[in-house]
Amino acid sequence: MISKSQFIKYFQCYKYLWLYKFKKHLLPEEVSSQQQKLFDEGYLFESYAQKIYPDGIKVEGMFDEAVANTKKAIKEGHRILFQATAKTKTLFAMADVFVWNDTTSKWHIFEIKSSTEVKNIHLIDLAFQKICFEAAGYEIGSVNLIHVNNKYIKKGAIDHTKLTDFVSLTKDIDDLIKDVKFDIDKALKLTEEPEEPDIKILKQCKSPYECPFISYCWKDFPKHNIHNIAGGLSVNKLEDLMDRGIIDIKDIPEDYLTSKKSILHHKVVKHEKTLIDKPNIQKELAKLKYPLYFIDYETYSPVIPMFDGYRPYQRIVFQVSLHVQEEPNSELKHYEYLCRDKKDPTEALSKELQKRVTKPGTFISWNAVFEKGCNKEMGIRLPEYQEFYSDMNNSMFDLMQIFRKGYYVDRDFHGSASIKKVLPVLVPKLSYKDLNIQEGGTASESWAILTDQKKEQQEKDKLYTDMLKYCELDTLAMVEILKFLQKL
Repeated sequence: MISKSQFIKYFQCYKYLWLYKFKKHLLPEEVSSQQQKLFDEGYLFESYAQKIYPDGIKVEGMFDEAVANTKKAIKEGHRILFQATAKTKTLFAMADVFVWNDTTSKWHIFEIKSSTEVKNIHLIDLAFQKICFEAAGYEIGSVNLIHVNNKYIKKGAIDHTKLTDFVSLTKDIDDLIKDVKFDIDKALKLTEEPEEPDIKILKQCKSPYECPFISYCWKDFPKHNIHNIAGGLSVNKLEDLMDRGIIDIKDIPEDYLTSKKSILHHKVVKHEKTLIDKPNIQKELAKLKYPLYFIDYETYSPVIPMFDGYRPYQRIVFQVSLHVQEEPNSELKHYEYLCRDKKDPTEALSKELQKRVTKPGTFISWNAVFEKGCNKEMGIRLPEYQEFYSDMNNSMFDLMQIFRKGYYVDRDFHGSASIKKVLPVLVPKLSYKDLNIQEGGTASESWAILTDQKKEQQEKDKLYTDMLKYCELDTLAMVEILKFLQKL
């Protein structure tokens, strides 16, 4: 038997399904924070979407119990079911919302997804559901998706009718049914194969979801492998190189690569040398005007808007770290703000920033598109600060661009311009590994815990300190990387 979730694994990568069936012990003991966030967002949005159907009832139980309870609820006259369940000898599926239509005398399926658009994987998901329910004896009418309306702006209580968007996918699903049935047969045969399948690793490991077996499948890859080359390779080029037995970046033929990023990355790996374009670095650094304001934001982006004026998934800027250097070699000053209460932090954070920015200079960030976007949104919410944030954006310098443009390329960046990759190479004395919070996703999700009144104060106090340390290191890292570049 194969379930809907198992078939989605097969659709992503048939080895994923086989490993899930036969080598579950290889799965991580805990899901990643990013995966947990996706689960939590899905459950939360589902609870709001279900409010559209006030007469709906939830089918309790799992597997055979849920199948029996579905039939029982229908027999009792219920016409809107949440988590209706169908099972055949080989298939198992649950529908988020199962609605009887008196006009068509058919059941209609509504899948709830916390995404803001229809994705290909949603079509596969719904096609499987239709096949399973029809095979179990249910007549299916329309097949639909309920997803997040990201144009909805909160004003007062959440309006679940405006928060959601409905899309009928019946025709798309009907066009897919034949192919999906064929793939279901292949998936079922795979689950009976005793030998682990051999598969070319192309781009399926992280699309549409990150596979939890990556560390197992990639265990024999060299440190500098073709999957991590700067700029990435197309599926066709990856497959071609693998057919030639080329996995290490250094073994790629000289004339094979076409993008500047990948060519430079190939050079530093093959020749074990660091490429430094001093004239262009000097040209970039000449744009800096003191005082220098090294700035970094931490944001939280909930699927359900928390405050008036916000859209689903819109960033709430709850924390800022600011290192200030008035003149070259002058004393470095540090300022910070972290909102501890569940309220819109925009005004308090803006006041703090404006107080610390005493005169025009250069704002330095890493991936300035992010900070600029936050500034623009905060300026819109607070018109009295619009000029302040506009001036900040006009004097923003993106330190990451020196590495993204290939002016400094080291093989141990592994083709990335991320500060997490650059810092340990250029400034090894600073490390995120020494912190309790080590990446932005964790910092973001920490704000929900920090502002939760149900949490113990001692836990929140410790978290507050950890969050401050993480954000401070983001700006201190930029200070030290700039120093390194200036010494060149």
